[in-house]
Amino acid sequence: MAIIYIPKRKSNANFLIDSLFSIIDYSKKEGGKIKKRFIQLYKNFKRGEIEKAIISFALFDGVEQYFTLDFDKSIEENILTVLRNFECFIKPFSQQNNFFLSALATGDRKIESAIKKSFSKEQEGYESLQRFIDQNIIEKEFSRETLPKKEPKKRLKKELRRYRIQHKAKFSRAFYRFWYRYIYPSLEQLHNQEFEQVQAFILSDLDNFVSFTFEELSNELLKERFPEHIRSGSYWDRKVEIDLLMELDNGNVIIGECKWKNSKICKKTLSSLQKKSQIAGFSPTYYALFSKSSFSNELLKSKEKNILLFDLEDFKEWSEEAVYKRKEKKPYSFEF
Repeated sequence: MAIIYIPKRKSNANFLIDSLFSIIDYSKKEGGKIKKRFIQLYKNFKRGEIEKAIISFALFDGVEQYFTLDFDKSIEENILTVLRNFECFIKPFSQQNNFFLSALATGDRKIESAIKKSFSKEQEGYESLQRFIDQNIIEKEFSRETLPKKEPKKRLKKELRRYRIQHKAKFSRAFYRFWYRYIYPSLEQLHNQEFEQVQAFILSDLDNFVSFTFEELSNELLKERFPEHIRSGSYWDRKVEIDLLMELDNGNVIIGECKWKNSKICKKTLSSLQKKSQIAGFSPTYYALFSKSSFSNELLKSKEKNILLFDLEDFKEWSEEAVYKRKEKKPYSFEF
């Protein structure tokens, strides 16, 4: 049963502001460590419930300052609990700022495009962006793209001369993204108590929504496998987007693709990743594939040594090693 903790409050407005900033303080104390927060949540689940834990983390990371959710209940039930108590989460921001945060939650996370959708003056948008960064509501994610180089005695094409590198933003806690992707756009329905309709909409988009968190967790897992990394995370430029790009201190590069879907990853996904890598100008040492639903026999039987395959069993072992600290097993490692 979900327990709702409502502290004493002088007014609704003060309660909402206090609640918001209590989460912000908690975020700072955690230092933004994704794995640390995930492992803390995973302790609420039975052994082996890794899929449910990942989905719950994608939806509810950050909600703990408002509720103590009962993770013995289903994902559907916990979503409904949050929806029925949506008024506890309303943020005291201006409508324009809410539009901006919603644009980040529903779009491609590119800062410039979200500002153009939400503000008539670009400067106002960047000022709001900085405030949200200072308050630890969102984090800026810098592109690793380099500007096109001008060749001697040649002019760059017009579109390249005007091109600006696009940086992205992500929410510091997953629940902020959940709120602005689903709850904020559905406030009218929620005020009309159409909770099941909003729940159905969320569930229909769930795999798509969880994909981003799965990418983040995949990045954390890969960083532990390769502690010699110097940079790791998503990559994008004007031509292509890649889920994971890891650079190692010896010059080696790992390119990764993450799929949170109910079908196995097949050779086609690997071929697509190899093509993206070629377009971006990378020569990877390894290709890493992360799958919710395992891999085709062709990939599993592949003799190519530069392909790394990770499924939910790897995430389960990685998580349970941290939670239970089992002495009978060696520290988490991968076999190639």
